[in-house]
Amino acid sequence: MKRMALIELYAPGIVLFDPVVLASFIKSKAIINSNIFEAFLSDEVVGRQAVEQGVVCPIYQISEAEYSVFALPQNEVDLPEPEFTYSGFPLAVVSGLLIVADLNSLFDWDADFFLNYMTRYGGRLSNNDFIDVDPGLYDLTIKGYLGLSEPFAKSGYGIEFAPVTTLPDVADSAAVSDVNFELVAR
Repeated sequence: MKRMALIELYAPGIVLFDPVVLASFIKSKAIINSNIFEAFLSDEVVGRQAVEQGVVCPIYQISEAEYSVFALPQNEVDLPEPEFTYSGFPLAVVSGLLIVADLNSLFDWDADFFLNYMTRYGGRLSNNDFIDVDPGLYDLTIKGYLGLSEPFAKSGYGIEFAPVTTLPDVADSAAVSDVNFELVAR
């Protein structure tokens, strides 16, 4: 089971998604524009539903750099104390494949590429990777780390996947700007 993704950001943020869940959501909302991010911004209700229904989990605004994104616990590696911990992020996984990608994946959505990700993995750019995650509903906790050592990039995000029967509620007043995912040396 692949438990770590390594990506280089070309856009200032990371999104986590199951490509089957995201493609189904896009189809159900009749979104035809390949700029899914813009569609989510222009129709705030749809954008909010994407997060509340566990379709996408956003980690942004963050600097363009190389990051590791990994499932916790990482028993075989000593991790430093996290710089921050945020909980309560909903995520739905049906395919067993969790894509970790920069925002370009939403700026120029390529359903064919992501729905056939494993067969196209060898031709991917460095701004996307994957983690194997059992199908289910999850309440995510995201921890930010600096000073990571091999096999990780120096900065990264550890994800705790807590299985749930119902996705966690996202407060009506919650906004991406409520959390600071930026990892900067202190």
